[in-house]
Amino acid sequence: MKYTLQEKKISSGSYTFEHELDGFAITPKKGKAMDEIDIKEVVIVDHELIDNHARRVFDKKIKELTNLMYIVLNNDDSTDDDVSIVLDETSKFKSIIINKYKKFITDSLYKNYMKKIILLEDGFKKSFMYNKYFMENENEIVRGRSR
Repeated sequence: MKYTLQEKKISSGSYTFEHELDGFAITPKKGKAMDEIDIKEVVIVDHELIDNHARRVFDKKIKELTNLMYIVLNNDDSTDDDVSIVLDETSKFKSIIINKYKKFITDSLYKNYMKKIILLEDGFKKSFMYNKYFMENENEIVRGRSR
């Protein structure tokens, strides 16, 4: 596979390349321009590089979600609203994977991370419900009749 890019000089001194590449497009972070080169978009064509990029993004987001879940589970004052926020974040992350990354990453990587997210979400639900049930029953035992 060979690509040829056509270079066009615009009057402002910047260059544009006119060719649609079939790949995953990412935008670099602002303020990271080196040598005064302003890059608006990078298109990754190699499937291995796309998988590596996706792994890095997914691992970072899963770490953020687990930290958020840990905070909610270990906080005695956490409410159902906090739980709904965490569950909304996990569903949002699942939809991002499905809508943005699915057609570019390999099926094994997609299945692997979807399983991780679903297991993480189910474990969080079970842990929260267990903690909620345990706290309610503990209060009933303390308030019970004594001899």
